[in-house]
Amino acid sequence: MKIYYKAFDRDLKCRGFQYVEGETYWIEGDPILCGKGFHFSKDLVLTLQYYPVNDITDNRYAVVEPLGTIIFEQATEHNGVANGIKILRVLTDEEVVVLLEQRNNSGHSNSGNRNSGNCNSGGSNSGNSNSGGSNSGNNNSGYNNSGYNNSGYSNSGNRNSGDSNSGDSNSGSSNSGDSNSGSRNSGDSNSGSRNSGDSNSGSRNSGDWNACAYETGSFNTVQSHVIRVFNMPCKRADWENAKKPRFLYFSIGSDYKKSFQESFESATHEDIEMLRNLPNFDADVFFEISGIRV
Repeated sequence: MKIYYKAFDRDLKCRGFQYVEGETYWIEGDPILCGKGFHFSKDLVLTLQYYPVNDITDNRYAVVEPLGTIIFEQATEHNGVANGIKILRVLTDEEVVVLLEQRNNSGHSNSGNRNSGNCNSGGSNSGNSNSGGSNSGNNNSGYNNSGYNNSGYSNSGNRNSGDSNSGDSNSGSSNSGDSNSGSRNSGDSNSGSRNSGDSNSGSRNSGDWNACAYETGSFNTVQSHVIRVFNMPCKRADWENAKKPRFLYFSIGSDYKKSFQESFESATHEDIEMLRNLPNFDADVFFEISGIRV
């Protein structure tokens, strides 16, 4: 016989109905979850969502046997309701404390603690078959994963061995794209880092299949010496060596131009001169981007 639990107040009442140890109770008609019948849980800790307490011994608990027509909540079957119930044995306060300290699991076949999922050897998992801890996904050996089959940490994607990935099948970290061995990629299949394009072995590419860095095109091994600034060609070295005002580096809120303009409010005369001295500076282009007329 499976073991189920029911919580009561200290007088062994539930919703005003008085229960007695060893007695059996019935209602007429079919039970309804959260509506009609005798409710029970498959683990003692699950009863706390219906009987929250400051101290576990504020309640009393009993091992019960549901009888007759039985309905379980889907898909977890954590809780159920029946049109008949037998109060097999009321637990002592000491037994309740020991039960919670030993397991705190609502799932099955867990060797760790505080698991609501099944077959976990780690702790605090709501998913299944995790050897790590605090996973809501399944088959994770790392921690704090909401995805599946992760050996890294804090992944919301699947099949990651790195950490903090929202994409899938990454061995690097902090990727939102898929199949990256590098880190901080939003593109796919990159071995470099910070790529928004795909299949790059270099870094910071928005294009594809580049072995160098900072390329928007494809299949490049040498970084271009010319970039576009204010819609015009510019030597990369000239742009990199140019002094740039601090207000250009701002945190973006809900509105890009508004954030730009708020940052510009702190600009000094020196900052504005730096802006005007940028390569290819064009006041109309700057206004179109920022909404600021200089």
